[in-house]
Amino acid sequence: MEEEDEDPPLAVEIKETLDIQSFNHGLQNHVNVEELPPVGVTVITGYLGAGKSTLVNYILNGQHGKKIAVILNEFGEEIGVERAMINEGEGGALVEEWVELANGCICCTVKHSLVQALEQLVQRKERLDHILLETTGLANPAPLASILWLDDQLEAAVKLDSIITVVDAKNLRFQLKKHEDSSTFPEAFLQIAFADVVILNKIDLVSPDDLEELEKEIFSINSLANIVHSVRCQIDISLVLNCKAYDASHAAHLEQLLEENKNLTTKDLHDSGVRTMCISNSHRVDLDKVRLWLEEILWDKKHDMDVYRCKGVLSVVNSDELHTIQAVREIYEIVPARKWKNGENQTNKIVFIGRSLKEDILVDSLRSCASNY
Repeated sequence: MEEEDEDPPLAVEIKETLDIQSFNHGLQNHVNVEELPPVGVTVITGYLGAGKSTLVNYILNGQHGKKIAVILNEFGEEIGVERAMINEGEGGALVEEWVELANGCICCTVKHSLVQALEQLVQRKERLDHILLETTGLANPAPLASILWLDDQLEAAVKLDSIITVVDAKNLRFQLKKHEDSSTFPEAFLQIAFADVVILNKIDLVSPDDLEELEKEIFSINSLANIVHSVRCQIDISLVLNCKAYDASHAAHLEQLLEENKNLTTKDLHDSGVRTMCISNSHRVDLDKVRLWLEEILWDKKHDMDVYRCKGVLSVVNSDELHTIQAVREIYEIVPARKWKNGENQTNKIVFIGRSLKEDILVDSLRSCASNY
């Protein structure tokens, strides 16, 4: 029997439509966000059957000494299946219920949306160490990331820590090629493209050679993601909690990733449609020009490029600070991270993950952002 057949922990139902304004209003009125540090939220995604519920159960039942809450995001055609696995009241309505496990973790089911669920979690008397948000098998994590990452009011109460994608080593190649000849783009590509960590699960079901090929496949789609091997999602949880993937102060890890990717070019990649591309430029850039450049690419889809993720460091004119750049779909952030070190090579390095990326155009257009001073 597939491991996804296991009963998931009790969880919180989330509606497909997320009311951001309501979320902001609720946090302002019910939570004194200035008094408490933000609680990290890890988004867990993956194709149906990859092992997401197994991972959640493994974390919730582990002896790690952390108070962790889990929220289940259920919508679409799978809603009937998911609801069969959790408590229901009369007429199928979800019962508002909080269950604390022996190790201090929390499982919950409520009748409300993500807005009310997170409000209730952050208002608990006993502070949580972390929140896991498990998505359905066909969910695109980008909308959740955009809400959890940069919304000003939300950021003070909870904060996006990372996106974890669980993939099935035995079936991944089939899932990536499933819609090759159709107009529907495989969600498996998107889930890997947005991931900060990819858990390559069920490695006991494939040969070492196949495992090596799968790693290359994942790397070609998203070379910035950390790949973790697992059997039944039994992993070191420190690899998936407190990753700080969206924290500007965590620049050292980003710089290491960029250094590892500095020689990556299109000739190293197969033509999967989604790919990673690294560009660099040694000229100091004008921040306003960079913002306009990014907005043309991310918002206007200039040159027909479709960018999912973007990470990089910038050398900005009239500044002695290294600036980091991050983007998820249409939202982006450019912030100073630290002082440049004496003798350090102050180079702009940016990694793009997306479809139809054009290296020559990206290189030339970044060069046009150089300062005239």
